[in-house]
Amino acid sequence: MSAPRPHSVTDLALSPVLVSIERNLAWLRDNDDLPYALAVELNDDDSQYPVASERARRVQKAATRNVDLHGWTVTPTADLQGLAVSHGEYTVSIMLGRSLAAYVEHGFPAVPGD
Repeated sequence: MSAPRPHSVTDLALSPVLVSIERNLAWLRDNDDLPYALAVELNDDDSQYPVASERARRVQKAATRNVDLHGWTVTPTADLQGLAVSHGEYTVSIMLGRSLAAYVEHGFPAVPGD
């Protein structure tokens, strides 16, 4: 493994990429109406995401919306508790936080009367 210092323009872009993704995740975490926020942000409906892996990809889409990734890729982590930001041999994980991880694992509770 090479020394942990930037070797390309893509490597230099890691910090702004991580900060942008974290800002989007923080906005979701702090939102009082997460189902509505995700629906509006992604112009979709929660029923399209019946399983945890699909909900993790939904959170990934919201977290990377309007973020210039500069060649970095973002995927849900294997445990679905975070996002892996990768380029070449380097990967950095960003944790989703309790509310988003709970949504990924369990979805939204059923609304009475639906």
